[in-house]
Amino acid sequence: MEENNNNNAQVQPLYIVTGATDSMGSVIARRLAKQGKALLLASRDIEKAQRYAERLRNETHNRDIQCLQLDLSSFALVKEFVARLRALDRPVFALVNNAGTLPRHSKLSPDGYEHTVQVNFLSTALLSLLVYPLMPENGRIILLTSLSRRLVSLPYEFPAVSNFTQIGSYAQAKLALTLFSIYMSTTMKTRRVNVNCVNPGVINSSVLALHRWIERAPDYIGNPFPNPESGITPTMRALESTDTGFIFQGSSGQIKTSSLLKNRDVFIKLCNDTMRILKKHLPNDTAQ
Repeated sequence: MEENNNNNAQVQPLYIVTGATDSMGSVIARRLAKQGKALLLASRDIEKAQRYAERLRNETHNRDIQCLQLDLSSFALVKEFVARLRALDRPVFALVNNAGTLPRHSKLSPDGYEHTVQVNFLSTALLSLLVYPLMPENGRIILLTSLSRRLVSLPYEFPAVSNFTQIGSYAQAKLALTLFSIYMSTTMKTRRVNVNCVNPGVINSSVLALHRWIERAPDYIGNPFPNPESGITPTMRALESTDTGFIFQGSSGQIKTSSLLKNRDVFIKLCNDTMRILKKHLPNDTAQ
């Protein structure tokens, strides 16, 4: 963990960016650092995060930048991250859930779920629910979604069972995360924490090795590989907005996330099954 040298650091709420050293995450982190935000880089590769944090300090002269290791491959590792976060004894203004994975081959997580679903959906949802109590009123939870969610539906057994394909499992996880954000935005209204999704478009990302499916999705993709810098515009808009329950896209567009609800029974089952999985990992006052 990096030391911070800002004497006022304890009173400045943190902006957490997951997957902060790669592609979109690194660009979001740099933008926030330039704005003088108290920044926490959450990354699986802590040494890479520490190098990037030092680079950002030098480039932006923002000294309130630190790192914590975050691995979304299991619930236990997510809880370890949150325990270290709590030890910092600082409020969290924003959690930008940028981290994701797109493995070529199927494997099970330590918790028994498809690894793609665990990282991109279940662990991301758990992280959001665990960080939520650390937020003041008007905090922000941002969830990065994907255009690929339009290409799939959720199987009845999801998330307990996922029939793996590289793009299909990723897309299902992103669809589930987008739908679950409706549940979170509703339950978190009591403390006025805003929950929004961001659709960055298809960008040149090391996570999204999309060359195998671009030809099958011409209706959803214009320019397939714009620079990550262009993809952070809706994220920054969502961070500044007081709205909740929206999907932000581009420089001005946003739609209500609830407009995606085509089958309410599927939505209710997804929320019930997900909370049944996550409740055992949540404090009693959070698991509602």
